[in-house]
Amino acid sequence: MNDDPPQTEYFHFHIVDYCVFAAMLILSAVSGAYFGFFRKKTTVQIIPPGESASKKAGTDFGSSSMSEYLLGSRKLKAFPVAMSLVASYISGVTILGTPSEIYSFGTQYWLILVPIYLMGLTVSFVYLPVFMSLKVGSSYEYLELRFSSAVRSMASFMFVLDEIFFLPIIVYVPALAFNQVTGVNLHLIAGIVCIVCVFYTTIGGIKAVVHTDAWQIVVMFISVFVVATLGTIALGGPAEVFRRATEGGRVEIFNLSPSLYERHTFWGVLIGGYMYWTSFNSVNQTMVQRYMSLPNLKTARISIAVYSIGISAFISVCCYAGVLIYAYYYKCDPMAAGLIRTDDQLFPNYVMETVGDLKGVPGLFIAGVFGAALSSLSVVLNSTSAVLLEDILKGCFKVQPNERWAAIFVKSSCIVLGGVAMSLIFVVERLGGILSVATSLTAIAAATTCGVFSLGMLIPWSNTKGAIAGVIAGAVMSGWVSLGSNAAIANGYVMAQKLDISTENCPAFNSTGPEYPDESGVFPLYRFSFHWINPIGIISVLLVGSVVSYFTGPRDLKQIDPELISPVIHRFLPQECFINYGSTAMERNRLNEEASQDDEHLEFHDRISYLASSPVISKPTPSQSTRDQSR
Repeated sequence: MNDDPPQTEYFHFHIVDYCVFAAMLILSAVSGAYFGFFRKKTTVQIIPPGESASKKAGTDFGSSSMSEYLLGSRKLKAFPVAMSLVASYISGVTILGTPSEIYSFGTQYWLILVPIYLMGLTVSFVYLPVFMSLKVGSSYEYLELRFSSAVRSMASFMFVLDEIFFLPIIVYVPALAFNQVTGVNLHLIAGIVCIVCVFYTTIGGIKAVVHTDAWQIVVMFISVFVVATLGTIALGGPAEVFRRATEGGRVEIFNLSPSLYERHTFWGVLIGGYMYWTSFNSVNQTMVQRYMSLPNLKTARISIAVYSIGISAFISVCCYAGVLIYAYYYKCDPMAAGLIRTDDQLFPNYVMETVGDLKGVPGLFIAGVFGAALSSLSVVLNSTSAVLLEDILKGCFKVQPNERWAAIFVKSSCIVLGGVAMSLIFVVERLGGILSVATSLTAIAAATTCGVFSLGMLIPWSNTKGAIAGVIAGAVMSGWVSLGSNAAIANGYVMAQKLDISTENCPAFNSTGPEYPDESGVFPLYRFSFHWINPIGIISVLLVGSVVSYFTGPRDLKQIDPELISPVIHRFLPQECFINYGSTAMERNRLNEEASQDDEHLEFHDRISYLASSPVISKPTPSQSTRDQSR
């Protein structure tokens, strides 16, 4: 096979590439306009005889229009929601970062597919049944029902702060790649993308987000798949690709080292990856809001199954792209040759060198990268605005806006958050430290919130004091490790050791490789692989929360609402709690199923209102009783 150094002639965007990229932005804007102006659904409320409108059962987010805007009236379909889940998780960081991770550290990370499928099972059978049974609009409502409003406020504020810091990163990374291959001003393209995203998210709501995500993920997959296919053909097929990768030491799946310091080991990817994926997909509002837009538990489980398959397929393609890039550069590392300055430039550089002469293909690739950015950004805008309304404005500050002002507040929040994303891009560009702060905050928020939800659903005796202590302990521990690790890396005390590279066929190169520092004097926790940060936070919440709850007066299990506890724990609960709450739960589940199967005759909340006088459900609802007990 040809081992000559890679082609250094650099191609730039053609008019066809710009057209492909522009088409993606235009289609996104049109999708929002369609669902915002031409497919607005007018909900007709049916009030049973003898009931007044004022006595009608409460609706999601306080009104049917807000329920339609933020949840699609809980009537979306499984497949579009599954594709939206895939698209929202895949960001430009994923498309650009995963191949470079495989290139630099080998294929051990590819094992993440196993934790993804385990995550799907865990979410479907441990966490999802609780949310679907309670019919919450915001996942953080659960924390008030189970513990108190203080716990809910702590988690929701943490979520909002995390998303605000994450917003500029979503846009900055792909904008930087676009700037690299086109020379277009980074701030200009970032501003255009933000404006398009804010437009269709604000106008179309959750339906525009879901359906736009669904076709954007197709663009993302095709863009990476086409590049990978053309690159494989050019090198002589998959066998040659893996031959070069094996020769270069990149193929590794069973690194059974027990070290917590190695970046990727079998145990780190399996355990740490499982806990991270579960923490993000089980309780995070960006995911739960899409689960709750589906009509029932069965449909939601189907959606999660499709999501698990879709996300694993996409990540597999990205991992293979990393192997392919190494096979292309295996005799001449592009960074050593001075072709790139950072790892994030690796994939765009490869695209422009290998298929840059094929008009439209670079444009398709960049459209895929920005499609990933748009999908992630739109979900964050929609979900964060929902949390600001339901958990911050109503839950924390006890403000109850009418339907009109609620709509104004939510849409204004989307616009303001979009403006914040654009503004913080200048900060990210000039202050690299914000990247480490943002990633640390994400680790803190994901671990702590998953920990406190797990405490509530899996530890029946836990109480409010235990939850608050657990949140503090989890945030301190995960924050300590994450911030400390990032500070050590920034100061050069710790450096991830990449696999060996070759400069054999490089016409010239800058260095023989990085000089790694002596890490023996660094505090051990700061040397941990990033895979272990999330488990540390979750375990801290569970341990501290359980112990504090036990010593400060554990909950009376006979008086706890079983709907607030995961079904996998129900076998360990006393029979009395099912006697106290069982008939209500059974009737509620029956009504939920009937409403989802026959919603063309009566809206779900109208059915509840109509049957509210039934002796079976005439006693206080579980959520009301639990809320009173928690206080």
